[in-house]
Amino acid sequence: MIDFHPVSIGDGAACGCVRCGPAPEAAYASVAEVEACLTAVRPAPGAPSDPGRSIAGGVALVGPEPFAHPELPALVAMCRRAGFARIALETDGSALAAHGNAVGVLHAGVRHLWVRVLGADDATHDALGGRPGRGAASRLGVAAYLEAAATTGVTVAVTAVVPVCEHTLGELPAIVAACAQRGFHAVRLEAARSLPSRAATVVAAACDTGMVNRVWVSTDGALLLPETHRLHGEPDGGPITPASGAGGVR
Repeated sequence: MIDFHPVSIGDGAACGCVRCGPAPEAAYASVAEVEACLTAVRPAPGAPSDPGRSIAGGVALVGPEPFAHPELPALVAMCRRAGFARIALETDGSALAAHGNAVGVLHAGVRHLWVRVLGADDATHDALGGRPGRGAASRLGVAAYLEAAATTGVTVAVTAVVPVCEHTLGELPAIVAACAQRGFHAVRLEAARSLPSRAATVVAAACDTGMVNRVWVSTDGALLLPETHRLHGEPDGGPITPASGAGGVR
């Protein structure tokens, strides 16, 4: 499994369920602030992964929508100069549908996408995300990115990130099946709110749906799983943020 260092590019959350609460207003960090966070996760000089060499694992730019950051190309270029072997973006995917974005981000060196998915169909995604049209745009954007990768012969990995709350819980197996049909390589389920005890059964069913559709489903440490599905669980982690970068991983 690839170890990604999550680095926040600002204050505010990624795409989530608006029925659970309003989305916080995004405030983006400067290039210098993000660079300080990248420095915090780099090995010290003289360590096995020296500044002149590729750093094992990778870095993921997370937080508010990265395609709304005015300096996104500079941030991606900075990750490459820092020597990270792999670069990931966490996004709602809709900006990839705009002309040139899918090819541009691929050529910039982004080989991993973490795409937020809230529903098995466009209408449900739009209703829970509170932004009409984003579901279709995300679906088309992911398809454009995968097509660009296939055309250029570049290997990529696209993971659906599904925030699990009371409004998405019942649809988890259908979401996993839909992601498999759209070409996603994996699905990650993340607890967005406290959940009822029956959630473990539904999450297990989503994992089984992934196995049937040949898409690996993983869960964060906050989601309960039956003992039979423990292999799908992952330890929880947090991003390096501009405020906590000097102090280490939050």
